Amino acid sequence: MELTDEDNRMLFAWLEQAKKLEAGEITREQYDQWRYRYPEFDTTQRWAKVPSQELSDYLTDTLKEKE
Repeated sequence: MELTDEDNRMLFAWLEQAKKLEAGEITREQYDQWRYRYPEFDTTQRWAKVPSQELSDYLTDTLKEKE
């Protein structure tokens, strides 16, 4: 089984939080809050909103028509 980039980013985020807990940088409560709300509380990655499929299809079709 090969890990994807997304898998690697997720594992890195979890490892980073576990290391912070072990080093005393965060409390067990903060760690639990983070893990229960992952990826919402994840600060290792940047999340972007993507357009709906309907909007994406519309834009794609519109651009194709202009070619």
